[in-house]
Amino acid sequence: MSIRKLELILTFLLFMAVSSGCNLQSVGNTRMIGGAAEPGGFTQYRQAGTGLTCQVPADWVEYSPGQFQPDPGSDPTLLDLAAFPGVTLEQVKETWQPPDLSETLDAGELRWEIYKGEVDIPDAGSLTFVFSLAESEHSAYLISLITSVDKESDLRQNVLIPVLRSVAAQPAALNEFSIAIDPATEAESAPPVDTRTRQADGMELVYVPEGRFTMGSDGTQWVWNGSMAVGDLGLQVYTDESPAHDIYLDAYWIDRTEVTVAMFRAFVEETGFITTAEREGWGAPWTNNPQEDEWPHVPGTDWRHPHGPDSAGQAGHPVVQVTWDDAAAYCAWAGGSLPTEAQWEKAARGTDGRWWPWGNVFDSGMGNFCDENCPVDRQNDHGSDDGYALTAPVGSFPTGASTYGAFDMAGNVWEWTADWYDEDSYTESAYENPTGPSFGTERVQRGGAWYDNGSWVRTTVRHSTPGWMRFDDLGFRCVLPAEAR
Repeated sequence: MSIRKLELILTFLLFMAVSSGCNLQSVGNTRMIGGAAEPGGFTQYRQAGTGLTCQVPADWVEYSPGQFQPDPGSDPTLLDLAAFPGVTLEQVKETWQPPDLSETLDAGELRWEIYKGEVDIPDAGSLTFVFSLAESEHSAYLISLITSVDKESDLRQNVLIPVLRSVAAQPAALNEFSIAIDPATEAESAPPVDTRTRQADGMELVYVPEGRFTMGSDGTQWVWNGSMAVGDLGLQVYTDESPAHDIYLDAYWIDRTEVTVAMFRAFVEETGFITTAEREGWGAPWTNNPQEDEWPHVPGTDWRHPHGPDSAGQAGHPVVQVTWDDAAAYCAWAGGSLPTEAQWEKAARGTDGRWWPWGNVFDSGMGNFCDENCPVDRQNDHGSDDGYALTAPVGSFPTGASTYGAFDMAGNVWEWTADWYDEDSYTESAYENPTGPSFGTERVQRGGAWYDNGSWVRTTVRHSTPGWMRFDDLGFRCVLPAEAR
């Protein structure tokens, strides 16, 4: 697929297992201790397995275990904690050739060595990174702060230094702490789900009431995807989600799941419809090629054979290898249309501004993402297993539903929307029932797919590709007006 986002891999550190068989792992299962702080204050976290203690501002969230930032996607700030059992500081230095030492800090039984540098991100700004290394008789420790240059001094004094002072040299003595996740990260309670069934295809729909919601997010969105355990911090920068703006939408119904292969087959059998891929003789399945050629045009690939000519579409899985015209034709047959970008985002995000359909902290168990089964090596999360390498049957992850009860709005397959794509369209968006630009060269997709990681499946992410393209990670769902029955 075409990618309009700036994607970077900032490989600041590369820890490699040496012949002695050292066991590298990142900090996990971090939990809050001592209760929530007052607004503007700080919250303390302690990691149960290693005893690493972390002080973060009260309104920060734990984006993933051991990683904290102000808002997932809205600020280029990351506090990362990692422990490397069985690894010495000397081994770390032999593997990672550090820059010049900036300073040292004695904290209890630990002596921290602090390294500092800067990196320029094209079209986005400059970051300061501060890496602090220490060791006990058990482990090597890494505490890092990465933030914009103008925030480094304040955050170093108020966040990084208190963390370094609080880390214990004997972590095994602190294993008793394991308390509930910070309640500040919980999303608003979901309203009752109102459903109906569409006669044309048996699709269950959910109701989205009229009203206002906030679409998009302000500024440049910075999202971290990497892990100290594998030696890199993956920074992705998204520039087309701003500004955040209020939108009013009339009520509507939206498909609870993506349209399935079985539903699409019924449409074809009734109408005789022939998809673009069938007419032109090719589709684009993911293939284990270099990144620039991962989606080749493969003869014999279509909605019946979604992953190549020898594959077969499964009835309960989302239909893929459909173009924008194919999807629009189906929705018209079903009595509706493709959702506008605004309709799609409200159904996924609700009115409380959540980053994922279920809330504000990414959870790999809430959908079909690029996990350990995923064939895309550079993307997969080896710490999670959703049970599927490619698409999953629709509705397989009900706990990841949106506030209105829609399933699979994060992951599984990207979904076509009605809108033309314009990177700057939010600056001129209509307030009431916007339909996007009146013309363009590419159409908008939403939601991310089995191919993607946590940052790409956020509710505000916009993706685009020409309407004539088709892939095995791209499907759709439909909407109907509120009065439709």
